Amino acid sequence: MANGRYVYCILEGEKEQKLGNIGLFDTLAYTITYRGIGAVVSSIPFKEMQPDVGNITAHQRVVEASRSLGTTLPVRFGIMFKTEEGAKKLLMKSYRDFKSKIAKFRSKDEFGVKIVMDKTDIKKNARLIENSSDEIMKIKKEISLAGDGTSYFLKMRMDEAIKNGMFRKIDQLGNGIHRELVKSAQDSCLLKADLEQIILNAAYLVDRNGYDSFNSTIERLKAKYDNDGLTFHVSGPWAPYSFC
Repeated sequence: MANGRYVYCILEGEKEQKLGNIGLFDTLAYTITYRGIGAVVSSIPFKEMQPDVGNITAHQRVVEASRSLGTTLPVRFGIMFKTEEGAKKLLMKSYRDFKSKIAKFRSKDEFGVKIVMDKTDIKKNARLIENSSDEIMKIKKEISLAGDGTSYFLKMRMDEAIKNGMFRKIDQLGNGIHRELVKSAQDSCLLKADLEQIILNAAYLVDRNGYDSFNSTIERLKAKYDNDGLTFHVSGPWAPYSFC
């Protein structure tokens, strides 16, 4: 099977670079350059790459190594060309876009912030909502006076009111934290949250001179929301995966 050129990322710089045998299948990662930018590639069999843990780890390893050499734009997993000329054509075709993004992301890194409210605290907050909501107290009173059939539907209405109250609470907490973090970032991106316990899943583009400010904001928010049972998971610095 003929070898193609697998692309990991775009690196700023005129000089051709060799990053070592850190690519997929322990192949050499190196640059193909064009007018001050380079595609970081390695020569591997030309076939569809499977996004398994080992392959994704190798892809990210090359991107992180590239970051130590200069401003780096990650390329999504699985991009491959039959020849070096194909990779160079990518640089030529998207040259203005790559140069614009390199200027935007120079001296900046991505930080991921995921905030979790565990199931115990979700239940605790649901009870607080149940005991403090005028709407829910009114429904409870109606239940106490209703017959079996009516009370069944009233209980369903009450459960829905509690659930909606929790959604509003989570939305309020998540949006409040996000607004504070945005103040210490150059850009932000809200990401999908797959579990109900995750009240915020976001990426923030932070200037390297602003690390201290961003970290101080994180620590202040941790203290502010400690009684709400929130756990902050912060990752980074990374290449700007969420902004490319």
